[in-house]
Amino acid sequence: MNILIIDDDSGCLDSLSSSLQLYSHNCEAHTNAVKAVEIYRENPSKFDLIITDMKMPVMSGIEVLQKALQINKEAKVIIITAYGDVETAILAVNNHAYAFFGKPINFQELLETIERIENEKNEKKLTKEEQTRLIDEYAKLKKAFEELQTLLGRDRSKTEGGK
Repeated sequence: MNILIIDDDSGCLDSLSSSLQLYSHNCEAHTNAVKAVEIYRENPSKFDLIITDMKMPVMSGIEVLQKALQINKEAKVIIITAYGDVETAILAVNNHAYAFFGKPINFQELLETIERIENEKNEKKLTKEEQTRLIDEYAKLKKAFEELQTLLGRDRSKTEGGK
């Protein structure tokens, strides 16, 4: 998966990015949330997931989440924080965060969450492919039916004309 990671703590950022890359994820890491959101705005389809810290200077994780959803209503955003109180978790969920993790991150749970997002993406892709296939098949059947009606109409006129 292509993951945009945002955290003002460069140590956490590097650690998380390196760890996820070991599991074949492509990561783009930024300490500047404003710059990261601009990069996302320029090409939202480039990223399957955003992982953002909650408390950062200039722009909070909730603001990153809100802006990401304004750019792409189907954006998947995971919020991480060292301040994992219930109110913060509720705030994240109410703003449509996909998941919320306290620091230190339970890496296995994070991987499972990322896998779930990837599975949902693949299912959606298959559904769209199936829908496209059905539309194409319908168009072919409709054309064949119209041709059949034309042929039947010709046969009928010959039969009626011959009486």
